Amino acid sequence: MRNWFSSLQFRLIAGFALVLVLTLGGVSFYVGLAAEREVESFENRRNEVSEARIRQLVSRFYSERQGWNDLQLALERAGPLSGRRIVVRDPTGRIVGDSHRQSGIPLLGTQADNHFFPIVINEREVGSFVVASDTAPEIIREPPASRLASAVKGYLLWTGLAAGALGILMVGFVSRRMLSPIQALGSASRRLGSGDLSQRVSTSGPREISDLAHSFNAMAESLQRAEEQRRVLVADIAHELRTPLSNIQGYLEALKDGLLQPDADTLDTIHQQVVHLARLVEDLRLLAQAEGGALDLNLEPNSLEDVLSRSVEAFRARAGARDVEVSLQVSPGLPLVILDRTRIAQVVGNLLENAVQHTPRGGAVRVSVEATPAGNARVTVEDSGEGIAPEDVALVFERFYRVDPSRSRATGGVGLGLTIAKKLVEAHGGAIYAESTQGQGSRFIFELPLAKDERGEP
Repeated sequence: MRNWFSSLQFRLIAGFALVLVLTLGGVSFYVGLAAEREVESFENRRNEVSEARIRQLVSRFYSERQGWNDLQLALERAGPLSGRRIVVRDPTGRIVGDSHRQSGIPLLGTQADNHFFPIVINEREVGSFVVASDTAPEIIREPPASRLASAVKGYLLWTGLAAGALGILMVGFVSRRMLSPIQALGSASRRLGSGDLSQRVSTSGPREISDLAHSFNAMAESLQRAEEQRRVLVADIAHELRTPLSNIQGYLEALKDGLLQPDADTLDTIHQQVVHLARLVEDLRLLAQAEGGALDLNLEPNSLEDVLSRSVEAFRARAGARDVEVSLQVSPGLPLVILDRTRIAQVVGNLLENAVQHTPRGGAVRVSVEATPAGNARVTVEDSGEGIAPEDVALVFERFYRVDPSRSRATGGVGLGLTIAKKLVEAHGGAIYAESTQGQGSRFIFELPLAKDERGEP
């Protein structure tokens, strides 16, 4: 219960109730004030009509009787019917009729204090009269008129209470419906935080809630994929480290037991395994630096043609051994490029190694470079291999991803080369992507910004 009072739903209901109370209070005040004024205006008009009728009655009585004789009797009958005290006096100020004389209640105040209205017949004032209450000169509201304002306030109060109760119920229902996805999202987030990465939430509801649910599901999917990659990473690293370590251990135990002689071939085999192990550890270190933004680059204007030529020449012998032709095509007049020669050579080396590895005998690997209108140098490494499936093209740059999981590091690598290439290109402010058609080969393309002259032009 205490948690509910601190919940967003309770705050919404409390906020609505507060706004409703203030609104109803303001409306009640102004409606009540308006009702009071309307009732007062109505009673004033009624009093004016009543006074006009009494003036007409008294004037007619005087005209018919030619005087004030028997006026008292007429006023005693008319006074109780009108609910008013009628007092008439002659031009000398003497009271000639009082509808409430028998009550024994004197007319409050002096005659000067009461507003007497003149009675004029044939342009001659024959007397004056006053209409007053039984006990005071102030007007007393008759019950129907006096209860009008109170009735309006009462009806407004009950209507406001009913509307408030219905409004609070509706706000409670709507807020519960709206907050239910958020509560489900919070519950899923807690389970996600505890390690259950399979949590997903419904994406139905208002657009804002739906967008939030889509974002959560995307985050959960990314975390799950990252966790799966981490597990694969641990398994792959353990496998890749275990193989050379097991080989080294086996050779050392054989040397220790005298089963092998420490000749050049044995030492060369052990050395190859150590180099293999060192290369894997270096790949992991470089990838960690690149992903952590701790990679130091020696960026300066350099000839990309020279870097590509050296890289192609370094792979020409290895490609020739596999009967694969490697060629380089450079657009004339290519400007200098802002790059770190060592790291870009590593990128090109990884792409060439990947291309040569997946190109069958008699195939070809072509490297080309050209300047783009956007002020970049575009390098393309194209092979004539078996190609990559469309669903795998977007994943080839992920860590430890291999199109064929059955490949070992010796045949297909552990899956770090393209990831390292991507990180190194992005560290240069460039971009890398892949295009492939199964059965026709693949193209790996990366772009680097060209060096600008003093005028800021490439």
